[in-house]
Amino acid sequence: PKRSGYSLERSIEAAANAIAKAGSMTAFTGAGISVESGIPDFRSPGGLWSKYDPRIFCEYNTFCDQPQLFWQMGRELALDIHLANGGTMNLKDGLKEAEPNAAHKALVELQEMGKLHTVITQNIDSLHQRAGSKQVIEIHGTMATARCIETRKKVQQAEILRQWVAAREGKPDSTLRSDITRDGWVPRHQETNGVLKPDITMFGEPLPAGALAASWQAVLGSPVCLVVGTGLTVAPANMVPGLVKWRFGTLIILNMDDSGASSADIFLQGQAGVVLPCVVEEVRKRLEG
Repeated sequence: PKRSGYSLERSIEAAANAIAKAGSMTAFTGAGISVESGIPDFRSPGGLWSKYDPRIFCEYNTFCDQPQLFWQMGRELALDIHLANGGTMNLKDGLKEAEPNAAHKALVELQEMGKLHTVITQNIDSLHQRAGSKQVIEIHGTMATARCIETRKKVQQAEILRQWVAAREGKPDSTLRSDITRDGWVPRHQETNGVLKPDITMFGEPLPAGALAASWQAVLGSPVCLVVGTGLTVAPANMVPGLVKWRFGTLIILNMDDSGASSADIFLQGQAGVVLPCVVEEVRKRLEG
């Protein structure tokens, strides 16, 4: 970065000092923390949202009228993640899932040190929980489950994959990607035949009940808020980290680009999976020293 006087090494030390001194902290994560797990950032140039307008394909009223649009986009994303993690065009053995990376694991280490109490995430990938984070607030919901839009009966993500594989019976693997764009497929609840909607928050829907209030409470109760992998562009989630300033706390921001550099007390620029383990190691030295 070209900011005068910036040093990643000094910023890592400053972040470690703040975390080591703090009685507790909250982490706030966005898409950038999961990119190293093979999950593309929707908003980045060339990302999914440059192909699929989210205000159409991820809009609640559109979903109610034309659910196949969301499931076209959702399957393309699932296929991209599957292929990025070593999968093939044959889905019968299941979809390869993204795995937690070093950044997710570093947050778990901060939890085990007694420092990190709550992870607030904009992500819908469940990687924090799979890494071992215990207190996770998913402010945009999760893809791990889905519900019948008529009865609210819940199913696991595996049921959606099962239906997709069944619908492809007899079709060649070579047409998988092109079929996604034209087959109009929609998963349905086996008992009710109602359309299945993932438990994510679409545009035009309220955030999950209590999620935002719980986020505010966590941040206001923490002297340090660590933001990882988000430009903080999506309202109302982008209001949350700034709350730490209300209590004169320390706002640490880690991003690949310089997003958040002007509002952070301590700014770290680099890959989350590289920088965060360095911060954790420095915190450990201070606590053991």
